[in-house]
Amino acid sequence: MLISGNASKAVGIVTNDHLETLRRCGGYYECPKDDKGRRVGPLVGYAGKYDSQDGTKKSYVGEVYYNFAKAEQYPHVLDHFARTLLSTSEMEEKVRVDIFLGAPMGGILFAGALARILDCQVVFAEKKIKKIATLDNREESDLILDRHGIPAKANVIIAEDVCNNFSTTAKLIELVEIKYDAHVMGIACAFNRSPNAFYDCKAFYGYGSRKIAIESLIHIPTLQYMQNDPYVEEQVEAGDVAWKPKDEWKFLEAAVLAAKGA
Repeated sequence: MLISGNASKAVGIVTNDHLETLRRCGGYYECPKDDKGRRVGPLVGYAGKYDSQDGTKKSYVGEVYYNFAKAEQYPHVLDHFARTLLSTSEMEEKVRVDIFLGAPMGGILFAGALARILDCQVVFAEKKIKKIATLDNREESDLILDRHGIPAKANVIIAEDVCNNFSTTAKLIELVEIKYDAHVMGIACAFNRSPNAFYDCKAFYGYGSRKIAIESLIHIPTLQYMQNDPYVEEQVEAGDVAWKPKDEWKFLEAAVLAAKGA
């Protein structure tokens, strides 16, 4: 039996402009605006949260979303991203990498691509639910290595798709260094939308003075706003926000197309 793929979908996707490559994969959203700079499409909600004045946790919102899941559907795009990151960061020369640890879920395939190129081990973390989410309480979960382990003293690089608030990163560092007595040598990500070029263990995790380098294909500090920020408050109150952008991606794409046709 002959099996053939739709090669036309893959033609011309990869460019040296990595943001353009993500666009061609259909994975970039920027809130459309009219000729006067007014938004004519929805905002997007981010995973990062802050403590609001009413005591609840609320999600930040913004105008840009990097949907790396769209790119990871194309293995050659993933390999291109991984190869370019390794060559530009000189990660292989800086440290002896023993293991790439994929952060769930977006970093899993990216970790595999990086490990293939360096011919080293790859593992990935999974969420273990401790408490199911209810109307009054958020889900509680731990990160575990259910299928694999990490040898003591191994040099580990955490692989993520998009870095910003580093909440998962903190849990992975604890997993690697406390449970497995290994060492996190760096963080590799495709897109870093935070303002940080280093992960400050004291600031993000609460201990130590070590700063872990964040190696990324593109570092684009991307603005995010509290929901009561005057720049976004009116639109948030109107409910014009895609709170789960990946689940509402077709809606976001339609908004961009409608703006172009206006």
